[in-house]
Amino acid sequence: MNVPLYLLTAAHLLCAAAGAQRVSVERQVQEEEIRSGRRTCRLYCRVGIGFHLQIHPDGRVNGSHEPNQLSVLELFAVSQGVIGIKGVYSNRFLAMNKRGRLHATEWFSDDCKFRERFQENSYNTYASVLHRNHRTGREWFVALNKRGKAKMGSSPRVKSQHVSTHFLPRVSLHDTRERGFTITERSKERRKAPPPAPPKPLTKANIHTGAAPRRTQVKYWPKYRFG
Repeated sequence: MNVPLYLLTAAHLLCAAAGAQRVSVERQVQEEEIRSGRRTCRLYCRVGIGFHLQIHPDGRVNGSHEPNQLSVLELFAVSQGVIGIKGVYSNRFLAMNKRGRLHATEWFSDDCKFRERFQENSYNTYASVLHRNHRTGREWFVALNKRGKAKMGSSPRVKSQHVSTHFLPRVSLHDTRERGFTITERSKERRKAPPPAPPKPLTKANIHTGAAPRRTQVKYWPKYRFG
């Protein structure tokens, strides 16, 4: 009689050990990335409905609302405050040319160096180290417009205060499900409820005739908007 219980206990212990080992391995990988100055994450831009910066194998750079393999990026340190951004799937580096246009290149150069700054609203901005407005000294930033297209860093509207330049590094790459909740909307039920009828004598004929009022189920999906 105790053999099935013993096997069940052993199975639970093995599952717990495997889960703890997986967590420890993930933690070791994260610690190794921190020590080496490399981070694997997604860069979420808060503009419009929210977009993840993605790098295509053909050199295009844009944003996607839904996270995918093109939006998995590797951020690595070049010097103090200066990083490079590489697409893990496309194997190309994010770069900005002398006109301020974003593109992806196969070889790392000075065009691929960006200065990372932490803003007060917990978002980051990424400005080109090499290219800027030489007349005014204004920096050119990585930015996306409200349709998810890459903006010109040389545009006068692309500033560090604008939401198009604000990016949030998202380290969690596996949980892409949207979480929602369902509530019962009772206000409509109260408005549509008819006036109460006079009470009737209780008989066998009308015991089961009464029906409970229908409740409207409303599904709410939170948008990932910050600030």
